[in-house]
Amino acid sequence: MYLDSTYPTAVFCIIATEFCERFSFCGLRTILSLYLRNILLFNEDAATVIYHVFIMVCYIVPLIGAICADSFLGRYRTIRNFSLIYLAGNILMCIAAVPVLDHNPILMSIVGLLLIAIGTGGLKPCVAAFGAEQFRLPEQKDLLRYFFSIFYFTINLGGFVGMIVTPIIRKTVYCFGDDTCYALGFGFPALLMLLSILLFLLGKQFYKLKSPKRNVMLEFVKCSWYAIIERCASSKEPNKDHWLDYAKDKFDWKLIQDMKVVFAILLLFVPLPIFWSLFDQQGSRWTFQASHMDCNILGVQIIPDQMQVINPAIVMILIPLFDKLLYPYLEKAHLLTNSLHRMTIGGLTAGLAFVGAGVLELVLEKNYPDLPGRHQGSLNVVNTLPCSLMLSNPVGAIEVLGAANILRMDHIKCYNTSSYELIIEAPLQCGSIQFRKEQFKLTTVLNEHEEDTFIIGVNQQQEINGYITDPIDFQKSITGSPKFRIDYVKNTNILQNISVTLHSSSGLQDIYFLGVHSNATALIVSPYIEVSQGVYECKIRSETDNNLFEKHFHFALGGIYSLIIRENYGEIKFVKLYAMADPNSVNILWQIPQYLLISIAEIMFGVAGLEFSFTQAPKSMKTVTIAGWYLSTAVGNFLVILVTQLDLFKSQAHEFFLFALLIVVDMMMFIEMACRYRFVQLEVESSAFIMMDPIDVPLLDVSDGSD
Repeated sequence: MYLDSTYPTAVFCIIATEFCERFSFCGLRTILSLYLRNILLFNEDAATVIYHVFIMVCYIVPLIGAICADSFLGRYRTIRNFSLIYLAGNILMCIAAVPVLDHNPILMSIVGLLLIAIGTGGLKPCVAAFGAEQFRLPEQKDLLRYFFSIFYFTINLGGFVGMIVTPIIRKTVYCFGDDTCYALGFGFPALLMLLSILLFLLGKQFYKLKSPKRNVMLEFVKCSWYAIIERCASSKEPNKDHWLDYAKDKFDWKLIQDMKVVFAILLLFVPLPIFWSLFDQQGSRWTFQASHMDCNILGVQIIPDQMQVINPAIVMILIPLFDKLLYPYLEKAHLLTNSLHRMTIGGLTAGLAFVGAGVLELVLEKNYPDLPGRHQGSLNVVNTLPCSLMLSNPVGAIEVLGAANILRMDHIKCYNTSSYELIIEAPLQCGSIQFRKEQFKLTTVLNEHEEDTFIIGVNQQQEINGYITDPIDFQKSITGSPKFRIDYVKNTNILQNISVTLHSSSGLQDIYFLGVHSNATALIVSPYIEVSQGVYECKIRSETDNNLFEKHFHFALGGIYSLIIRENYGEIKFVKLYAMADPNSVNILWQIPQYLLISIAEIMFGVAGLEFSFTQAPKSMKTVTIAGWYLSTAVGNFLVILVTQLDLFKSQAHEFFLFALLIVVDMMMFIEMACRYRFVQLEVESSAFIMMDPIDVPLLDVSDGSD
């Protein structure tokens, strides 16, 4: 048979269009979480929910796009119209990020995200199918096979470039008096989306345009409903080979045969969400894992969420190797000869990736803080006095607490809120402080599930006093940057307008104002602040004295610090930086093995699944099957939210192992279902073909794998 080895010109326009669209979407998605948290001021939980809902909508709308393409508008007009909706959403996001305009940025951003989700969702099931139907079959069947690999490569290339370029634009350009420019960060993706539309429209003269001849989806729903009613109305014992055969007396035989194929394909899609629930955790759980790791690579600090770039980079490298080397070799050995085989191996490889993630998490957990559990609380006692103290702790033990030392009391019984008495014995002469008695009784309050800090100082009467601070926030910064707060203990109002200035070795300067408290004896606690890693010169100043204290501190990646300052009669008597959580010590490069495995899984599962969705579907319903493929991704995202909200495990590693087990069980089910599936050889004039020799591939067996 003659094989045409020339790619249709239309394909290049479609691939260029997809590159620009993926660049736009992935660039926007990369900076979206920070925009929601830092600009719109949502807390991290709310920002996470908004982000995942946005992604879910992006993968639910493909069903609507499929209906429009197969039943009303055709693929060309569906792509064009949804692209315009997409562009409108990009423009709204850009305008919402301009702070000088008189508008509601939250409302405008939500509307913009909704339009973007509708736009990209409507495109997803149409672009691949529209590109595939530009080939002449069977003459170009080999080119069509490689088209899906090229298409997937383009998706990853666009996402890879977008995830690198858009954050750089957002971070390096200053606008509207801010050190970031989200308006440009969203505006550049809007420009890419405009270019995508122009490239798509320019290729119109080369496209094979097909318009739907009938409302396929309406007939699909009517036929299915009629067959179900007739099946339920019949006797208990079915007298038909397939439940759709009950509609033969009213609907066209060809429609029923096509629907049997579609239902057989959709049945195979049932186990797929488990894979996507693993794959999409790169942007959530794996990123949080990266924030617990040392992000220094050869002296260069990377941001934890930038590790996601590894996935498309590996995919782009491996796709040509798989297509040109691995798959031809395996086919000669009669292994992985069809797309369902490759999908199965891909799913099991994803399970290995999560085993690797779980093992790495077990290593990381060795350095995690031991947080109090149910009916428990923990307490850090800090001695800011210049002498050692004898301390009788809440469980009755007597401890020696040296000057400037910290004593951690773990897992003390605590029911909601509990009060404990601390008995402290001190020498009458403690440095320059003269006490009138040796023993002091202090009361501290513990909160269940929290770790609090109790600072020992002196009051105006020169008696030992205790100050309970806010609970320690052990949640690591998403950027991996060090976090610290300032606990300022004072016993007079002599010093006014206290400020703490940090000068980094790179020339950056941060100033933190401690504010004014009406009470003479008080504890002032600042919110947690993120700083860059490195050595800082710390200077403490007041309104009347420009140099109360000066010292150098070192902040390491992932560390959580408390800077405790004590004032006594207008003098800074104590300053020390305490590491409440150890800095990250495991290098982030140890995530590469799990990213390599999940990338291999994506190639074998994602490319093969997209190919299967198109090549096995009837020509009138190809977009619907691809929409079902994308809908499985939305369900997968929902499963992630469901499992994480159930909070089944205290250890994140155990959750990773659960997902690994789930995918193994899921793939066992998929293997059973795939063995019952019979590949369909569609007519030559359709835009589908069979990857095997027709002699070896039977037609769909309606009694095996279609029910």
